[in-house]
Amino acid sequence: MKTTIRAAFSKTLPFILIAAAYFFYTKTKSMTSQQLEVIQISPYVIAFVGAVLSWKFNRSREFYILIILTASLALMTDLPEFYGTALPTKDIYTVVCLVIPLNIALFSFFKERGILSLWGTLRIGVILAQGVLVYWQMKSGARELFNLLNKDLVPVNLHSMTPVPQLPIIVFLVAFIILITRAILYRSSSQDISFTGVLLALFIVLHNNNSPVMYAIFFGASVIILITSIIQDSYSMAFSDELTGLPSRRALKQDMMKLGFNYVIAMLDIDFFKKFNDTYGHDTGDEVLKLVASTIKDVTGGGRAFRYGGEEFTILFPGKSINDALPHLEELREKISKRPFTIRGKSRSKGKSRKSSQSSRSTKQIYITVSIGVSQKNEKNKTTDSVMQSADKALYRAKKKGRNCVSK
Repeated sequence: MKTTIRAAFSKTLPFILIAAAYFFYTKTKSMTSQQLEVIQISPYVIAFVGAVLSWKFNRSREFYILIILTASLALMTDLPEFYGTALPTKDIYTVVCLVIPLNIALFSFFKERGILSLWGTLRIGVILAQGVLVYWQMKSGARELFNLLNKDLVPVNLHSMTPVPQLPIIVFLVAFIILITRAILYRSSSQDISFTGVLLALFIVLHNNNSPVMYAIFFGASVIILITSIIQDSYSMAFSDELTGLPSRRALKQDMMKLGFNYVIAMLDIDFFKKFNDTYGHDTGDEVLKLVASTIKDVTGGGRAFRYGGEEFTILFPGKSINDALPHLEELREKISKRPFTIRGKSRSKGKSRKSSQSSRSTKQIYITVSIGVSQKNEKNKTTDSVMQSADKALYRAKKKGRNCVSK
């Protein structure tokens, strides 16, 4: 239950921050000019913090999006004021409306290849090329680009509803669809959800096109969303097992420090896993680990599963006794043993047609079993380390008994 609430909060946090930004904006009408000046400067300070964190954790996508957002904010608020009427603000607004969703969608596809690398240099080149193109168009007085950006592409009058031109609206919609689809397909990462939140926040402020203060607040909120994405994903990488999705050994150690006076620790090991790996290969072995982990994570009785390492898993039962935990461990062992795993063989001939190739693939269905050792805190085993050692010895006894059983 706690894990579900934490996951739900993580997914909704960007939108909570957007709501908080709007609430904060409604309170700015009663603020002094000095307070408003601080608010207008704050996004740049927050962006600097975000850039340092991106650099520290080697998060190139957030790093380059931060550059784009900071440049866009400066173009929308500070540079026109600095240059007076020298810069055409309507053209700048149109460009920013297009550049933001286009680049967020583009960078969402890029893999993490480092900031100070060849790939990082190419991405900087992409950003600079856009800036040079826009500057050249403004400097030369050519209107082709801006006429295209402001052109109505669909026979719908949206000008009375929003100042955002049609082409940027279409790009915003496409970017939203891409990010939401990626967030559904790749649930392990919070990046796409955060990018969706950033897109929503910036569309709100561009739609209202209100004041420098509103721009500062919503751009600042967007940067904070990106920072939370960095922190969330870095935490996930540190405390989650990448292969199985279960909490890792580091998370296990932290949770063991929180255990009270009564608890049970179970050690679980996949039977004959080394032999299975040698026979079918490590890729198939990884699929078996995923299959077993997907069953273990749903253990009942208040247990929480962790990947201990290799083919070993650990389950904690806080506030429980062995008699409380045993029925749930037996149920788990039986559920794993009855869940079939299909091994698909490769086709023998590469020259055959696709249909005949598929028919030549052999399939084999096998069943995976596990052995479980369990122990609880008592007068003999007073520390978490001693309880875990006792559970490990019980696991060894389960192996000696013939495997596919629970031993205490």
